[in-house]
Amino acid sequence: MLKGEIIASVYVKLACERFMSWFDNPEFEFKTKKVDKVVSFISKLKHYTGKSNGKPFILTDWQYFIVENIYGWYYKGTNKRVIKNVYIEVGRKSGKTTLLSAIALYAMIADGENGSEVDCVANTKQQAKILFDTASNLADSIDKKHKYIKPYRDKIKFAATKSHIQVLSSDASTLDGFNAYLFVEDELHA
Repeated sequence: MLKGEIIASVYVKLACERFMSWFDNPEFEFKTKKVDKVVSFISKLKHYTGKSNGKPFILTDWQYFIVENIYGWYYKGTNKRVIKNVYIEVGRKSGKTTLLSAIALYAMIADGENGSEVDCVANTKQQAKILFDTASNLADSIDKKHKYIKPYRDKIKFAATKSHIQVLSSDASTLDGFNAYLFVEDELHA
């Protein structure tokens, strides 16, 4: 992409340049095993609609790049991630909601955080529910009998880590008191 072989916007090129420049930053280190763990988890999830129904969730290049950025970069000698806030803007029907749902499930199940609260929000509860329902359907693909992952109307619970995913609307008056480990907001532009 940086060589001009792939057409990309200026922002994508800048993101790629930043990514590559961090390899020269003595304060950061890239942990391939951490990325591999996330990618392995996501690949166990199965799509549940359309022509991909029942097939494993294999990340596209752009999705893989996002996972590498979020889960690959750490402050040298620590387990503290460099990237804590992410803004993703892609065209409709490219798999953003599915990726966000998979990341939400990873945060609840496999990120090593006990008691993690994952909040799915949007400008309306109906929109947030789309993200939540996608996470619920992906969870069903790895635990069809709900032995470990318990779905409810507005919450998915994972008892092994005492963690959950919940759906909320972005109504500021109702968000007090929440303590999100991961906060996923879909359709921010709306």
